Amino acid sequence: MAKKFRGAELVREIDEALDRGLARFLILTQGKLSKSSPVDTGRLASSWFIGAGVPDRSEPPKRKDGDNTPSITKYDGRITMDRDWFISSNLDYSERVAFDPKYGKGGRRNGAAWFTTIANNAAKDAEKSFDFFLRKVK
Repeated sequence: MAKKFRGAELVREIDEALDRGLARFLILTQGKLSKSSPVDTGRLASSWFIGAGVPDRSEPPKRKDGDNTPSITKYDGRITMDRDWFISSNLDYSERVAFDPKYGKGGRRNGAAWFTTIANNAAKDAEKSFDFFLRKVK
């Protein structure tokens, strides 16, 4: 018996799986950056923002003394494959803390190479996120 090819429906399912995979990857990576960032005041760990098309230039508010609890600002829009996406931190010391072990204080995960480890694993993490949803396309 012949089976009808459902091309348009299949393309929609693949597009949706790609969107969900990208969203999962971005959200998980933002979380990894926050959880691995060294915490002195919690501001750096709270400074990772997801931007659509351009980097998000937001900065977390200054912290009150003794408040070093990081918080993640979730992206409030729909994440789709139709544009470039960025995860950025706009604090003036972000790059120095990410790449200089002296300022990075060893990070909270992955030691002094906390940022580099996340960046180096990004391709593998993206593959896992996309595979998770693409396996469900039938």
